[in-house]
Amino acid sequence: MRSGVPLGRPHRFHVDLPPAPVAGLVVNLAPPVAHQVARVLRMRSGDVVHLFDGNGGEWRAVIRIGSGNAVTATLDGFLAGPSPLGSVVLCLGLLKGEKFDWVIQKSTELGITHVIPMVTERSLPGSGRPDRWHRIAVEASEQSGRTTIPEITPPMPLRDALNFQSTHSGPGCRVICWEDERTVPFLAPVRLAHMTGAPVFLYIGPEGGFSATEVDLAVASGAQAVSLGTLILRSETAAIAAVTLAVHAN
Repeated sequence: MRSGVPLGRPHRFHVDLPPAPVAGLVVNLAPPVAHQVARVLRMRSGDVVHLFDGNGGEWRAVIRIGSGNAVTATLDGFLAGPSPLGSVVLCLGLLKGEKFDWVIQKSTELGITHVIPMVTERSLPGSGRPDRWHRIAVEASEQSGRTTIPEITPPMPLRDALNFQSTHSGPGCRVICWEDERTVPFLAPVRLAHMTGAPVFLYIGPEGGFSATEVDLAVASGAQAVSLGTLILRSETAAIAAVTLAVHAN
């Protein structure tokens, strides 16, 4: 049984579907998915799976195991997905080792809509692993039951991440979590953004946090410095705490 899939619930897989698919459509499963179905899970013809396209659509489908490694799935009925949450964008400084992978996985499960990896003064050099991050987000979406997959951008400098909002999403709420901010609580501006339907951008520093210069840059660009509490959190902890609060703030 696939890890993380409760007993009695059909296995879910991300697939590419044409626009406006209809019942009866036969989908050829991509080799990695076909291998998972036939070789790893050892499913049989007639078994039911759920297929989602990553754009909000999910279908019940019946699989057929063909010769070799060929597996097809026939769409049987459209499924209503969970109600979409507000748009929350996590802008996170690159982290050491597999910590960033972990944040991608958990923030996807929590309902994040976008992730922007950031190159900051104290982050490690390197371009990151966008392809790996996308695979992690797909798997976390399959496991968690969401019908969309968060968009993960290539790593970019903090300055570009601060400008991303104005060029891609229009007006919204930008908060930079800073351990030296003691007066402005995190939820105050975030709740206001949810009330107006505006996207929320969360800026979290890497190990060592943001420099004072970076915080000044963010504030000058229109972001608001906020506090996540009196304790000093690791970057990955701060990211998950901020995402959880922001996604469910309304």
